[in-house]
Amino acid sequence: MKRREAGFTLTEMMIVVAIIGILVTMAIVYLRPRLRPIDVANRVGDLVREASRRAVALGPVRPNVAVALQSKARTQITAQQPTATTIVFTLWRLQEDPLGAPTAVWIAVETYTVDLKVVVIDSWSTGVVDYTAATRTGNWSAWTVVSAPPPTRTPLQCRPDGTCDAVTVFFQSALPGPSCNPVPPPTTPLLEQCGKLAVMPLGGAISTRTDWN
Repeated sequence: MKRREAGFTLTEMMIVVAIIGILVTMAIVYLRPRLRPIDVANRVGDLVREASRRAVALGPVRPNVAVALQSKARTQITAQQPTATTIVFTLWRLQEDPLGAPTAVWIAVETYTVDLKVVVIDSWSTGVVDYTAATRTGNWSAWTVVSAPPPTRTPLQCRPDGTCDAVTVFFQSALPGPSCNPVPPPTTPLLEQCGKLAVMPLGGAISTRTDWN
């Protein structure tokens, strides 16, 4: 009488492997940290802090260059939209002509790409404002041109004394959720749906909020 050999059949092993694959996929999806609007606001704010720090470290712009450019800015930040689903923030530093000519070029230092499929940039404004500001706009063309020579001024530049131009940027989650618009006041919790970055004019200081007030 033959004894039945213990073990798994090929079909049973394939079923087990398939179940493990499903469980691993679910773990990746549900345990992966979700990027929130406030996270993006803080990351762009870090870029502003670095722009302020570098502006101080690099020191004053030569007088003849400052006159030619009509600006004493040592660093600046641009925002370009290369595709429909991304906006790229870039930190630039000013490099003067080494031979003393009144010319300079902007050199890219660091970039940060916002995935608009995850976090949407609703609008921005000069100054420290709330969402009701009449100056708020979704047009990024003022941020995108960096020509050399002469460089073009963007809305966010930093100077050797550490001061930066004041701007406000409004972020929201791409996922459906409660409205971030504070008018009228929301009647349901915002549930990390919103983010706001305000760059203060002094010292490159930033303020971030999880609402648009």
